[in-house]
Order: sequence, then structure tokens, then C-alpha cells
Amino acid sequence: MRSGAESPSERLVEQRVRNRVIEYLELAASFDEQQRYEHSAPIAYVPGEVINQWGDNFPRGLERGLPPFNVFSADEVAALRPVELACDAAAREIGPGFPGLTEAQALRAWAALRDAAAAALQVFARRGRLPEDVESPET
Repeated sequence: MRSGAESPSERLVEQRVRNRVIEYLELAASFDEQQRYEHSAPIAYVPGEVINQWGDNFPRGLERGLPPFNVFSADEVAALRPVELACDAAAREIGPGFPGLTEAQALRAWAALRDAAAAALQVFARRGRLPEDVESPET
């Protein structure tokens, strides 16, 4: 195992990405957390952040070809598929009108995204976060 002090290995980078996915799920799964985010960063458009962070943190189609140093279990990948679908539906329902967070949270698709993220978060909680500075054993 390598330390990530100088140049992180591909495995270590994947562990960090996995942790960002967990952080995303925590935000998407909690209306209260979304409201705290909006309060702490009033310049941020939180509905857009929730939609766009999904694309930033989890590559589409991962279930079709897992990388060689995969840090996601098969159960975790399966749990993320409903999140992807719910995020796409929420993005379509929000549309180009940029509703505020309160309006977004009132949408049926936004509640479905929250529920899908909460379910996925339960699956990820089985193993929790991985170290960000030391490679963990293979899944």
C-alpha cells in the first residue's frame, strides 16, 4: 500500500471519489442539509448544485465496466442507479426556471431523489468512508 503524500495512486484517487459520492448522498438525502447549505452559501443555487454534483462525482455507466481498482461494491453500484434516474427526473422537473430551494423541495421528483439518495446512503454506510491518505484493501 502506498501513502498519498506525494502523488496519489489511482486506487487512492478512487477512494477519495467514493467519499465525495457519500458526501453527495448525504446532501441529496436531507432537505435540512440542503437548507443549511443554502444558508451557509447564499450565493449557491442549491437545486442546481444537487443536480450538478451528481454528474461531477459519479461517472455515468459505471455499472457497465468497473475500473480495475474499483472501490464500489456491486451493491453500492446497484444502489446508485436509482439515484441517477431520480436525479435526471428532478432535473427535468426543475427545468430552466430555476425555482428556489423551497419550491424544488416541494416537487415530487425532488422527494424521489431524496428517497433514492437516502436508500443508497444506507448501502454505503455498511462500509462507510475509505481512508483518503492510505490505500484500503480491495472490495
